[in-house]
Amino acid sequence: MLNPVPQKRRTPVFEPHPLPPPEQLKPSEQGVGISPSQWSDSLQTMLDQPPSTLPIRFTLGGIVFCTCFAAWAWFGQINEVAHAQGKLEPKGQAYKVQSSELGKIQHVFVKEGQAIKAGQAIAELDNDVALYDIERLERELASAQTELQQMQFMLGQNRLQANLRTLMAQEKTAMHQGDIKQARSEAMTSQALIDQLQTDVSAQTERLERLQPLVQEGAIAQEYIFSAEQSLRDRQRTITEHQGSLQKNTAIVERLQSELTQKQAEVKEVQLESQQQFQQLEIQITQQHAKIDGLMTQIKTAQTKLKQRFVYAPVSGVVSTLNVKHPGEVLQTGQALAEIAPSHQPLTLSAVLPNQEAGFVKPGMTVQLKFDAFPYQDYGMVPGKVTKISQDTHLDEQRGQVYRLEIQVDQAALSPEHTADATTRDRQKIALKAGQTATAEIITRNRRIVDVLLDPLKQLQGGMNL
Repeated sequence: MLNPVPQKRRTPVFEPHPLPPPEQLKPSEQGVGISPSQWSDSLQTMLDQPPSTLPIRFTLGGIVFCTCFAAWAWFGQINEVAHAQGKLEPKGQAYKVQSSELGKIQHVFVKEGQAIKAGQAIAELDNDVALYDIERLERELASAQTELQQMQFMLGQNRLQANLRTLMAQEKTAMHQGDIKQARSEAMTSQALIDQLQTDVSAQTERLERLQPLVQEGAIAQEYIFSAEQSLRDRQRTITEHQGSLQKNTAIVERLQSELTQKQAEVKEVQLESQQQFQQLEIQITQQHAKIDGLMTQIKTAQTKLKQRFVYAPVSGVVSTLNVKHPGEVLQTGQALAEIAPSHQPLTLSAVLPNQEAGFVKPGMTVQLKFDAFPYQDYGMVPGKVTKISQDTHLDEQRGQVYRLEIQVDQAALSPEHTADATTRDRQKIALKAGQTATAEIITRNRRIVDVLLDPLKQLQGGMNL
């Protein structure tokens, strides 16, 4: 007897026609299979059910979905958007409020976005340094004025002493000149007497020569000759005496003249030294005057700084930027304390656009603005337009290389979109203010959906080709 061959387990196939009766089966089939009368009721029930149409429906649904998706991807388009971050600023140049001096902030009276008027105080600087400078300069000024008075007193004393020395020298010179004049007069008198006596001697000599023959002839006595000779010798002795007196007076005149010349030279030297001292003192006094004038100017400047410890707004407007916000911060010379945007100017959005998204951005493109302070789901978006784009990139610490954009804001206020009543919407309008931040969505181009979906494959293919 043959063993039955085990059959493979098969999934039942549901067919619409019934199975043949057992008597119609071949003997080999009867020996191998199981009789239908031996099937379970659940299997028989499942075999008697009609075939299901769910797979066909799934297949048809998949085909329809794929067809619709392909048509949507082929004909549908999406907007490619570039995003720029920025804040509102009034159109036009903002006024920079700068500090003219180094100082420490004592009080800050305004905030960013606050409206201020011309002349309103923005901040107050610490005045301790200015007060210390004024006290120091006043001490230096008092010391300089004291030194100036001492110099002026010294100059007066030197001039008085120089005048006294000059007077004394002039008196001595006059005395010497009088002595010289007297000695010269005596010398001239002696010279005149000598000349006269020499004339008399010449005359007496000639007389003796004439009388000598008469004595020999005996016309006159010899004693008369002796008397004449004695008179001649007396006159010659007198001449000798006067000549000695003349030499003495001449020597006196020469000595006095030498002394006078020496004293005059000494007087001139003293006068020159005094004049040099006067000039030095006058130069020092002039320098001291200049020092005092400089100190007075510095004091006035320090007093002006003390009065200018308050920094005021030059124009009315809105504080768009406030660089110093806390007391105690040090303000450098020339540092911008704040920027004031003039009032009654239309608002523009000054934004930065990353370099990667700036390829298709051009002036004139439409923009939708989302303000950070107002959810766009409730207040909507504000339309705008790109008016200017920078020619070159700028380095931003957070975003890297960026372009600067200027975007025109077409709407000056926001209102809730869920309010249907127009009157209520007008009452609930919120005016936009300078300094508010926003995100600008710039529609750069329209692309088919299929191109966007195929971009990764194209990039992958491009990478493989490389």
